[in-house]
Amino acid sequence: MEGPGRALHGMRFLGSSIAAGFRGAVTIMAFTDSGWMRQFRLSKRIILLSCAVLMALTFGSTMTLLNLVRGQYYLTRMQYLERENRAMTSLLQGQAEQLSKLKLEMIKLKEFEESLRQVSGLSVRSEPQEKESDRAGGEFNSLRRRP
Repeated sequence: MEGPGRALHGMRFLGSSIAAGFRGAVTIMAFTDSGWMRQFRLSKRIILLSCAVLMALTFGSTMTLLNLVRGQYYLTRMQYLERENRAMTSLLQGQAEQLSKLKLEMIKLKEFEESLRQVSGLSVRSEPQEKESDRAGGEFNSLRRRP
C-alpha cells in the first residue's frame, strides 16, 4: 500500500521539475545597426514575474475599461431618464391644471343648474342623481353587466 506515499513523491517530483524549469537564465542576443552584438542575460524567474505582472496589468486595464464603458452607459441612460421625467412632470402639471379648471367649471355649472331650478320652480336636488355618463351609457352598462 504505497499509493499515498507514491502520489506524494510524484507531486514533489513535479514541483521540483517546475522549479528547476525556472532556474537559470536566458541569453538574449541583440544586433545594433552598426553591426555590434549585445548580449543580455535575464533570469527565468524575472521573466516569469514580468509575465505575471503584465497579465495582472492587462486584466486590471480591461476591467477598468469595462467599468468606464458601463459607467458611461449608465450616465447616458440616467440623463435620458431625467429628461423624460421632466417632460412627464410638465405634462402631469398641465393635466392637473386642466383638471382644476374642469372642477371649477363643474362647480359653476352646478350653481347655474341650481339657479335655473329655482327660477323655473323645480325643487333643488337633495340627493345626487346618476352621473351623466351612466345615464348616457345606461343601456350599454346594463348589457355589459350581464353574465
